[in-house]
Amino acid sequence: MTMTNTKALLPSALAAAIALTLAPAAMAQSSDRLGGLIEEVRVMAQKKSTSEAVQDVPISITAYSGDKVDAMFAVNLTDIGLNTPNANLTPLTTSPGVANFVIRGMGTVGQSIPSADPAVGVVMDGISYGTIYGVVTDLFDLESIEVLRGPQGTLFGRNVTGGAIAMRSTRPGDEFEGKIRATAGSHSRRDVSMIVSGPLNDQWGAKLAVMSKDRDGYWDNKFLGGQQGAADSLLIRPAVTFQNDLFDAAVIMEYGDMEGDALAARTFWADGVQLFDPYDDNFTVQDEKGSSNLEWLNVMFETNWDLWDGQLTTVVGYRDLEQQVVTDIDGYQGARFHFADGTELEQDQLSLEVRWAGQINDDISLTTGVYLFEQEYTYAERRLVANAADRRGESTIEHTTAGLFAQSDISLTDTLSLTLGGRYTQESKDAEIGLIGDPNAVGNCASQSFPFEIKASLSDCEAAFEDDESWSNFTPKVGLTWYLNEDVMAFASYSRGFRSGGYNVRFTDLSFATNDPKSSPGPYDEEVVDAFELGVKSTWLDGRARVNFSIFQNEYDDLQRTVLNDAGGQEILNAATATIRGAEFDTVLMVSDQLVIEASMGWIDASYDEYEAVTDATGRSADSLNFLMVPEATTNMAVTYDMPLGDLGALTWRMSYSFVNSTWANDLNTLEIDQYELYDASVVYTNADNNLKVAMFGRNLKDEVYFDFGADFSTSVLAVKEYFLSPPRTYGVEVTYEF
Repeated sequence: MTMTNTKALLPSALAAAIALTLAPAAMAQSSDRLGGLIEEVRVMAQKKSTSEAVQDVPISITAYSGDKVDAMFAVNLTDIGLNTPNANLTPLTTSPGVANFVIRGMGTVGQSIPSADPAVGVVMDGISYGTIYGVVTDLFDLESIEVLRGPQGTLFGRNVTGGAIAMRSTRPGDEFEGKIRATAGSHSRRDVSMIVSGPLNDQWGAKLAVMSKDRDGYWDNKFLGGQQGAADSLLIRPAVTFQNDLFDAAVIMEYGDMEGDALAARTFWADGVQLFDPYDDNFTVQDEKGSSNLEWLNVMFETNWDLWDGQLTTVVGYRDLEQQVVTDIDGYQGARFHFADGTELEQDQLSLEVRWAGQINDDISLTTGVYLFEQEYTYAERRLVANAADRRGESTIEHTTAGLFAQSDISLTDTLSLTLGGRYTQESKDAEIGLIGDPNAVGNCASQSFPFEIKASLSDCEAAFEDDESWSNFTPKVGLTWYLNEDVMAFASYSRGFRSGGYNVRFTDLSFATNDPKSSPGPYDEEVVDAFELGVKSTWLDGRARVNFSIFQNEYDDLQRTVLNDAGGQEILNAATATIRGAEFDTVLMVSDQLVIEASMGWIDASYDEYEAVTDATGRSADSLNFLMVPEATTNMAVTYDMPLGDLGALTWRMSYSFVNSTWANDLNTLEIDQYELYDASVVYTNADNNLKVAMFGRNLKDEVYFDFGADFSTSVLAVKEYFLSPPRTYGVEVTYEF
């Protein structure tokens, strides 16, 4: 199947959108609707002393309020990505909870190596997650989600070359309130949640939020029998706040536990023979169901002081995470590629950010601060590859980061503003990597039971590696904002971002030769991006419509790529330079007080300028091939209709459509993932007192068979091609009572 050609269509549509955007517009007004679906969302994307309306921020942002997340029946960040242009926020299905996130063509895709730093940063209540593990979890008790597209290096630091996702949980309010929700659905889904919040006295407030979810598997396992993909989770989030005239503070804790089966994979080609059409039905033929257990604890302490016509903010964050996964990677009967005893990750991190934000004078605002971060993680695994001698190993990385940053907005005239910013970052990593090729000959290197703790010195291992490296980077930003009138804002910016260098803790080459970067676990260098963007944000039709548009070009040097070798191993290399161009459009139109139409569209052209690591079967360099996991086009549309029922309350109908263009599962473009379309719908009854809601919802109503990822091992010793399954049609009933 060939890639769908959208290059001719999308630029024309986006050009028309620009013309519409620049039409005369009336002053923006706040629009209140049942469900609050187009209310003004306020964001903290620029880390100022107070939140800002998303339409006033000269950054490409898609922001979601907690009410909007509920109205979408969003389960996790994957659902948010379907509604955000040029954002593919899928999980890596080989390891539940691991992010396979891509924004504007850049991400950490196709692998679960914990030492591979993300290109899309995820921040929860001020805690920036240090790894790609434990990111794709259930959405619950959220005040807002902000998806920032493009590098955000000045204010967010490293590992945001694609963009950043900032989530904020709700805080205790001024009045006692609560919410109880129960959901029952297909695949024996059973969810229960409760939130209780309110003041303890004039200064103290408290909140407790608890959610439990459980369901059976989505897919039939035709080899083992029964279902594959069962999952259950528990989330507990208590919070305490304090506030007086000059100072406020918050402590938020989050404990989470996710358990269930491991991935659902399906090999459709083995040993040169196609077994069946992979798009026939949702099933798997794995001979090992596998298991996954993810557990984490977050603790955040935040203080805000009114100081010097601004606010001094301190955020201390701690995160402890453990995950164990036993996986049948090959998706086939027979142990071609198994993590037989599994993989295990233990990670803990501690961070501190101190920043001041305020006004220097009437024309100059400033945000400046310092950021400190440290983490340590240990990763162990045992893998069986094509019935050969198994690989066992354990690695530890110690990582520290320090950064200084400042960003200022300067009013040049009444309609023109200049943004200047910069961040200096210094970081270091210490690596200890021990690898065992033959577990019967390891001597004192490691224990014989998982997780194979290194008992003696690394020199006793068949392959041992110890090293440390330091890096420093300066990431500037320059921007101009032009207010054409009270309702139309145009912006242009240049910024730089970087992704951390590091080491590969999943290294499978026993030679560890130092004269070839492809036979060493590292270090590999930082990835650097120079980003250019033009955008327009507007409000028109007396505040009943919003239209936003942007175009961008990102230029990457020392692009980090994870490359498969012939032994089924993975190598992280600075393999390429690349240029990514694209455009984005989103709009909200309030047709009437009852009818709202939303739409968004993204287009990307991602190409390698040079690629040194990979060639195809004819010897052609991969610089002539397409990026993996970057669809050329993404589209989302939603229609919401409120039907008043007088004294009985109201019905809210919502239907949405998402389209994701075909893409490639590997660098060599030998395995294509077909385009897919998803239809979701819901109807919600709300009583007249607005404290009881009864909803029916359905997702993937056409029961589309689609895949988020795939793997082509056909030229390796595994000799298989496979896809990883995505959820089928699901539906349910939900009851919410608020008090």
